[in-house]
Amino acid sequence: MILSNLFHTDENNHERIPFTTQAFPYTCMKSEMEKYTEQMVPWHWHVSCEIIVITQGSVELKTPDQKIVLNKGDAAFVNTGTLHMYTMNGTEPAVLYAHLFRSEFLAGSYESIFEEKYFRPVCRCSALQAWPVRPDDRMHMDMISKILRAAELAGSEPPGYEFAIRSALCEFWHGLYMETETLRAKAPVRNTLDTERIKRMMDFIQAHYPEPLSVEEIGASADISVRECNRCFQRCIGMSPVTYLTEYRIRAAAKMLQETSLSVLEISENCGFSSSSYFSRVFREATGSTPKAYQKKLLSQA
Repeated sequence: MILSNLFHTDENNHERIPFTTQAFPYTCMKSEMEKYTEQMVPWHWHVSCEIIVITQGSVELKTPDQKIVLNKGDAAFVNTGTLHMYTMNGTEPAVLYAHLFRSEFLAGSYESIFEEKYFRPVCRCSALQAWPVRPDDRMHMDMISKILRAAELAGSEPPGYEFAIRSALCEFWHGLYMETETLRAKAPVRNTLDTERIKRMMDFIQAHYPEPLSVEEIGASADISVRECNRCFQRCIGMSPVTYLTEYRIRAAAKMLQETSLSVLEISENCGFSSSSYFSRVFREATGSTPKAYQKKLLSQA
């Protein structure tokens, strides 16, 4: 089964992955990004490994250290625990399939030779946040074909599909392991303090976004000053804490416009905006339409 447009985080911006069962810790998710609904998958992280493939349009994958443009036919690996986001690149609607799985799904038992030799070196490499795979040679084309095949199997679920999905992902992983050998050998030990701080501050914003929030309060949630709070946000995600807070409130408002019958004024107040006119202005700047026009568009697509 392929799950569509499901994105839920817990109180720590940790994405909750809806695995079918604990015995089969794998899922395939389809994300569709277009102008009037979702143009992005916001900053988040998860314990699971992630492999994505773009089947339409173009997206930009961001981590604290990287910006990678992925076009139709490209794939990418996102490492466990990596803070990352996706945005639609250009005006064409984008579609991506994400395979999410725990390492033991492929590695087998704890401390197996597969985990020790092939998975732990990749998953524990802090310099390896994300790795693009483009169809520019035979090996890469084969890796991408495995991911497309896994998505097809997840959608149709033929007899024995669990074996086939695992086999396809294992073959991709072997290619990834070989591709990243030089990087892993030369990778310096990376300071993860910024990442831990940003996760705590994002946690605080998610819990308190309906309230009036100051940068001082956001920084205090990670025991840092206003100045260091601003620097940490810029270093990790390339925006100020105020911009991140505003974007989070806009996403929360868009969800309310889609899922509730609340008025624009009520949604504005529930999402922490100082006035409905300010809410309408920043919402239009972010989405290209007013809240009312956005809601009308969603209703016409229902």
